[in-house]
Amino acid sequence: MKDMRQSMLDAGFTLINEHGFAGVGLMKIINEAEGTKGSFYHYFKSKEHFGEILLSDYFEEHLATLESFLNDEAMTRSERVKAYFEYWATSKLTEDFHIKCLVVKLAGEISGASGKMQMVMAEGAEKVIQRMAQFFEQGNAENDFTIQNPEETSRMMYSLWLGSTLLAAMQKRREILENAMQETLAILER
Repeated sequence: MKDMRQSMLDAGFTLINEHGFAGVGLMKIINEAEGTKGSFYHYFKSKEHFGEILLSDYFEEHLATLESFLNDEAMTRSERVKAYFEYWATSKLTEDFHIKCLVVKLAGEISGASGKMQMVMAEGAEKVIQRMAQFFEQGNAENDFTIQNPEETSRMMYSLWLGSTLLAAMQKRREILENAMQETLAILER
């Protein structure tokens, strides 16, 4: 059986993905997790602290997934990038266009704020960008890629996928993610 802390994080992830951070009250999270106010405050100082932990855990899991794709030596480097973004396309946006990416869901809501959640989100995104840049640099060194500026390419690619996921959800058009994939593959072939 999951511990109460994880149950609350899981419930929060589901509810926040559906309603946004501001749209979910603490009691909704607590009730969904079948917890108590006391158990919530045992693990989290505040709703903001809960959000920080939720984002931190989300990025930790996302980075582990990214690593699993980038380290899969059964595929070429380009195939690894393609496989990662194919995973993104199917896991971050459901068939009925519900966003399952916490970053896409919360970026507009908390970006530009001065809170710790914004800082955790910015740091997590930067870790993803830097890991991808490192992968491109390694690929350049081994003549698998000819990417002129790996860091900027990684930043642009991450932005492309965040924005495309949001737009695909808004317009209910999966081909937006297909176009993002085509652009990604074109970048890798340059």
